[in-house]
Amino acid sequence: MEARISRVGERKLANVKPELYILTFVLLSSLICNSLFAQQLYQAESTNFVVRAPDAGLAQVIARKAEVYRKDLSIEWLGYEIPQWQERCPIQVELAMHAGGETSFAFVGSEGGKGTPISWQMRIFGPPNRLLDAVLPHEVTHTIFATHFGRPLPRWADEGACTTVEHSSEREKNHRMLIDFLTSKPSRGIPFNRMFVMREYPQDILPLYAQGYSLAKFLINQKGKRQFIEYVNAGLNAEHPGREISAWDQATNQFYGFENLSELQLDWLAWVKKGCRADDSPATYAIAKNGSESSRPSKQTPADIDQSWYEKQSQISSNERFSANRQALPSAQTELRQVKRNRNSLQLPSGLRSKTIWR
Repeated sequence: MEARISRVGERKLANVKPELYILTFVLLSSLICNSLFAQQLYQAESTNFVVRAPDAGLAQVIARKAEVYRKDLSIEWLGYEIPQWQERCPIQVELAMHAGGETSFAFVGSEGGKGTPISWQMRIFGPPNRLLDAVLPHEVTHTIFATHFGRPLPRWADEGACTTVEHSSEREKNHRMLIDFLTSKPSRGIPFNRMFVMREYPQDILPLYAQGYSLAKFLINQKGKRQFIEYVNAGLNAEHPGREISAWDQATNQFYGFENLSELQLDWLAWVKKGCRADDSPATYAIAKNGSESSRPSKQTPADIDQSWYEKQSQISSNERFSANRQALPSAQTELRQVKRNRNSLQLPSGLRSKTIWR
């Protein structure tokens, strides 16, 4: 994939050869000390992306990789390559010690309940290796889901699934955080009856990432990525005001055989307690679920995770569970209505934002 390069700004920056992007900590520190952030940006264009970065070679590499991820990950998750967008997605690149990113967009139209994402904005930052093998695939996966679903996803499903495509070191960080959150007093775990209806980020955001990733991995390990996509789509299609939890109970039973979210929650938690690791395979899940003597808890997954709090939540009825979370949905719905009202005047709101906030 050819990427077109141009320069943005006035000051000149010395070119760095592409092969140097497997950078050491020392080289990255040197780049930061040279204040690359304050110097001119280079621009690279590809079919679906416009990249601005502090180095021409880096901009070109990211533009090429973004196209590869867009094609390969869409086929991996959906079974087809998503069509070319009508407008390119801008990617702002910053070199930094810690990695992260955010992607925003807005939906217009409502054909068959699905909108078209527009007004893309993506910002990624971090060391070059993590930009390429963790942040970029995560953020590109957000754009794939937005294009396919045409509507906001539950935050756990969106962020959790996107985290599964990151580098193994980043997935392991989320796993370690999960254990910390589940073993904290009081627990920082999120009951599934709350998590499944979240369309906005909670104030305590990191448990959503860690728990969403773990649950996505738990489900994908059993029946694969495409079944996971079908599951999320079925749950969204079945949602009706006041009956969101019932919709997810039904979809969970249909696609994974659990009676409801409460049973899924307790089975997932038991899997974690039995020694689930961030890189577990379907075979590992079968061992953990069957309680084989050969399965040993990970040193990072202590068996004393307090399950009583989750069990109490699982005993609450669907209507009672939803009533406490009724405010989780209107903001996203209101924003979509605002997009539709303003689409002719193009006075769009800032868009629905997905974040990758910490690695």
